[in-house]
Amino acid sequence: MFELVEGERGATLTVSGELTIQNASVFRDALREWVEKSDVLHLDLGGVTDADLTCLQLVCSAHRSMMNMKKNLNMASGLPGSIIKTAREAGFVREHGCRGEESNNCVWIIRDEVGK
Repeated sequence: MFELVEGERGATLTVSGELTIQNASVFRDALREWVEKSDVLHLDLGGVTDADLTCLQLVCSAHRSMMNMKKNLNMASGLPGSIIKTAREAGFVREHGCRGEESNNCVWIIRDEVGK
């Protein structure tokens, strides 16, 4: 479900399978560990087959934590349909970043999806 690869340009955390409340604590712990260890974390959610609101909240929390620590959380690949669907249903899709996120690097700015 989780695979981490450390590289010269930061760590990449690859997540696959279901990312729901049933395994939220494992996802939270993985994010927490690598948010603290890495200056740059690439999060690859491309293999996620199902996601819920818990997943969205954990990704937001990790992004905000890294932003507050002057670190970077980037998406390593495009978001899969399962996460885009959940983000749209939960009202997470944004046109610009949240307050304090001047770079507009918000995970939930889904340019291809906004307005559709």
